[in-house]
Amino acid sequence: MIWKTRRTCQAALIIAAVALSCTASPTRADEPPLRGLDEVNHSKVELQGGFWGPRLKTHHEVTIPHALNCLEADGHVTNFDKAAGVYDGPLRGHHAFDSDIYKALEGALYSLQHFKDPELQKRVDSILDRIVAAQQQDGFLISYFIVNKDLERWGTMRLEHQLYNTGHFFEMAVEDKRLAGRDKILEAARRFADNVDSVFGPGKRYDAPGHEEVELALVKLYRATGEKKYLDLCRFFLDERGHAHGTERKPFTAGPLVVPQRVEGQTDEEYRRARWHASLRWRNGRMQDHKPLIEQDATGHAVRAGYVYSAMADIARFSDAPEYEKAVERIWNDVVSHKMYINGGLGTAQFGDEGFGDPYLLPNRTYCESCAAIAGVLWQHRMNLLKAEAKYADVMELTLYNGMLSGIAISGDKFFYQNPLESKGSERRNWIGLSCCPTNLARIIPQVGGLAYAKDKDNLYVNLFVNGEATVNLDGGKTVRLNQETNYPWDGKVKLTLTPSQASELAVCPRIPGWALGHPVPSDLYRFEKRESLPISLKVNGEKTDGTPDEDGYVHLQRQWKPGDTIELDLPMPVHRVYSHENIQANHGKVSLMRGPIVYCFEAADNPGVDFSKTSIPKTADIQVEHRAELLGGVTVLQTKGLDEQNNPITLTAIPYYAWTNRDKGPMTVWIDETPASK
Repeated sequence: MIWKTRRTCQAALIIAAVALSCTASPTRADEPPLRGLDEVNHSKVELQGGFWGPRLKTHHEVTIPHALNCLEADGHVTNFDKAAGVYDGPLRGHHAFDSDIYKALEGALYSLQHFKDPELQKRVDSILDRIVAAQQQDGFLISYFIVNKDLERWGTMRLEHQLYNTGHFFEMAVEDKRLAGRDKILEAARRFADNVDSVFGPGKRYDAPGHEEVELALVKLYRATGEKKYLDLCRFFLDERGHAHGTERKPFTAGPLVVPQRVEGQTDEEYRRARWHASLRWRNGRMQDHKPLIEQDATGHAVRAGYVYSAMADIARFSDAPEYEKAVERIWNDVVSHKMYINGGLGTAQFGDEGFGDPYLLPNRTYCESCAAIAGVLWQHRMNLLKAEAKYADVMELTLYNGMLSGIAISGDKFFYQNPLESKGSERRNWIGLSCCPTNLARIIPQVGGLAYAKDKDNLYVNLFVNGEATVNLDGGKTVRLNQETNYPWDGKVKLTLTPSQASELAVCPRIPGWALGHPVPSDLYRFEKRESLPISLKVNGEKTDGTPDEDGYVHLQRQWKPGDTIELDLPMPVHRVYSHENIQANHGKVSLMRGPIVYCFEAADNPGVDFSKTSIPKTADIQVEHRAELLGGVTVLQTKGLDEQNNPITLTAIPYYAWTNRDKGPMTVWIDETPASK
């Protein structure tokens, strides 16, 4: 690498301007929503012990450094040095390259709020300084386009991910402000957002990004700065989808795919790419831009969809947008009733992308991109905040423990891009060149604490059962500290101890999961063999009370809470046989197993020599439960008697789906044949 001895004058001027602006910017708390619930930020929740505590520690000590090492080795940071004029080496990667370093840094900034780590903090600060040194005088900051000066900055919006990069920078900058209390990086984000705002909006350019992300990020930027123009810009991008882009907003009518003619001298690979690019330009729903969002059902690329649905929920919560609330609820019903896997995974690749397929077409050798599961978690969280209903948290939990967590190894340094429900043998990779999934996993896991609680003026909602402590700010300057003790998801016992700063009238509302009420998902897409629920035990200060939830899925425990008051919830955890809707042909005659929120699978490592395609479980076979603290970081396994292809009895062991392929490579399946009766 050849480094210049001095930074360019332009870079120095930008740094000075940013530093000057930092001293002037006021510190703000998050702008509250106009309606719905407010989250309890992850910075107020410490997860210790239990299921998530060790994972967060591994994530901080292994995943974050590993991700930064791989990204730096691949040139993600030197691209900014080149854009700043201080590096003479090559530009690396593609137009979306910046986004991956932003996601990893965002994950580091989340994690640093829970772990004191001066070395990591110093490393993150150094990378951030190198990034903002590349920012242009007008605020623009995408290294690929700064270096390639001949490229139109905002050209080919459907393909080049400009606003995808932008959105991830905004999200990272907001978290830097929360950690460090400084304005430097957030001011850089504001300058970049002002640059975007100068190009797009009413009376300016009418267009929408091909890969959504900036929309939900603009809501975060609005909340961090109080600048309503960022919320308005989010609304503009949402409203613009499904229109004929240009200099005004006007109707759009989708036409047929125009297949390009082969040019003389064009190689097979060049022609293949030309056809592929033509298909991407075709507005057929892949990018949720074929008709207005308020008219759509779930369609297209599942990651893009999850991000834009998150923004729709946000815009309904932070502004007057009832049409978006209605539309995103309809889309949610479409997904949960027709297009979601039992692990919460999304995206079948039926139409040649990582997108939604036709209703009920859910093959088990599928795509289920890790990023799609993450986008699904973010969307379900926002739906819960918008609607204050437990069913959204049910799907969030299902996806979190199964479809999302399967994307990262227990060791923290190996990953899946795809998460099929049936495999002949897959192998996790130390890194993935197209690193959207590893970096997205790097930022989602430290956020788990921020998914656990929500509140409004009169209610405190408990959405996730996670061992640790939370501090919740109430109206009137009061606070309440919640200490949660649980071994969930292996055990359904949860104890909450409350310590309010002073005696407070409040409804504490624990969620009663759908699985505890006889429903694996809040639709008829999947069902338990036995739909009745076992009695749920609920005690307040040792005295039994009714554990039946209200229509919103929560038990509302209204009272004057005093320091030391306790809530004890005991959710029975029988093993459930799960069946699919009859229209899911891939699962005809098959069964899967679920206990609590955990979906199980059968893997070759526990069942050597077993051909799962020729194996069945008798309908009457007993299923035994055993917790093995030494296995896969500590898991509860299931054992039952099955039949091989000659109807000979064999012992079958099932492990949590998220834990597959953490040992030897081999076949795996979630769904297995079921025979009517035991031999």
